[in-house]
Amino acid sequence: MRGSSRGVSSSSTSLNRVLREIAADPVLFSRLILRFDPYPYQEKFLRDLSKRIIVCAGRQVGKSTVAAAKAVYFAATRSDSTTLIISATMRQSMLIFEKVSGFVDRSILRYSVAKKTQTRLVFENGGRIIALPCGRGDTLRGYTADLVILDEAAFMPEHVIANVVLPMIAAKNGYCWILSTPWDRGHIFYRIWIDESGAWTKYHWPSRLNPLISRDFLREQLDLIGEERFSVEYEARFLDEESSFFPMKLLRKVVEDYEPKLEPGAIYGYDPGGRESLAALVGVKYDSRRGKWYLTYWRAEKNASYSDFNALIRSLHEAASMERIVVDETGLGGPIVEELRGLGLPAVGVKLTERVKEEMFGRLKLMLEKGELALPNDPQLLSHLNCIQYERNRAGGFRFTRRAGAHDDLAYALALAFYYQPSRGFLL
Repeated sequence: MRGSSRGVSSSSTSLNRVLREIAADPVLFSRLILRFDPYPYQEKFLRDLSKRIIVCAGRQVGKSTVAAAKAVYFAATRSDSTTLIISATMRQSMLIFEKVSGFVDRSILRYSVAKKTQTRLVFENGGRIIALPCGRGDTLRGYTADLVILDEAAFMPEHVIANVVLPMIAAKNGYCWILSTPWDRGHIFYRIWIDESGAWTKYHWPSRLNPLISRDFLREQLDLIGEERFSVEYEARFLDEESSFFPMKLLRKVVEDYEPKLEPGAIYGYDPGGRESLAALVGVKYDSRRGKWYLTYWRAEKNASYSDFNALIRSLHEAASMERIVVDETGLGGPIVEELRGLGLPAVGVKLTERVKEEMFGRLKLMLEKGELALPNDPQLLSHLNCIQYERNRAGGFRFTRRAGAHDDLAYALALAFYYQPSRGFLL
């Protein structure tokens, strides 16, 4: 009997030792408890004990997954702690929270959950994880946190990060992890990234670090989305937008958390594109209840035949009748307008002279500045707008171009949609 007791005691001691080792190492915790096997670059992030961490990442490197794993580890091993997951939109915040929920549901940790809702998870030790949208900062006030995770921080309003989020961790000397695909250099995310004080631990994760992403896929994406957007989204490099007509500072102010939905009575802009550009279509409709315009639909395709794209537009019109479709008829656009009319669509053609572009983009910019248009948080749409560049001509007007390696077709389609108003006709 005494030998049996010693065996039980020894086994109990060994088990306790293993549990302590797991609790002390987030990589072991991830592998053995969460069944998540991180890549080497993710292991470094998991084991990093720094109070301040910034990750500048490309697409599909698993930043949300590894952040979710580390957040679960943090909450499960720290009693009565509060972890906040914050992003520009609730949809984005939920991406990490859903991964958090998935890790917990598939692991032994599900037996230690005291409460769980769609946006909140509380362990029996009091550790809780909450997903929140940043909005304009109002919904965040009042929270005190041990850990704040900012996902896609480059798309969040700077004043919310500086004046609302970071003060949340002051009282507890808490942790802050900032993760994002980069964007422009005029944002706090960039200033933190280039800060040389040593206050922040930095990780640069271009997409090629992920061994599951092939070179063929990256080449395909480069060809599809253009050099500029590829540089941002897959190489994790910042943009220089000094001469952008629609700077990100302006675009961030009008981004709202909504999904465009097809509705009758919308006005569409159509840029047919060409060999080096995309065929682009954008629909907008005024919401009288909210007092501003919203996108109802958008699409951009490369190498799309005019007949196929026109057939798509007709199918959209049959599903939700269009009020008007304004088409760039410069070059080959004239025959396209005639074909659309032949298909029964309310098409109007516009030749894009420099004067028309100035009026068109000027009106769109004024609407954004006045908050009369809400944009969805879509990287492709924002990229097409942000890449529009301008310079003064000799007559004092504007000449518009785009940054090398970028696509601007959705920007033209959106501007075209607002160039014609049924009650007033063309703006010129």
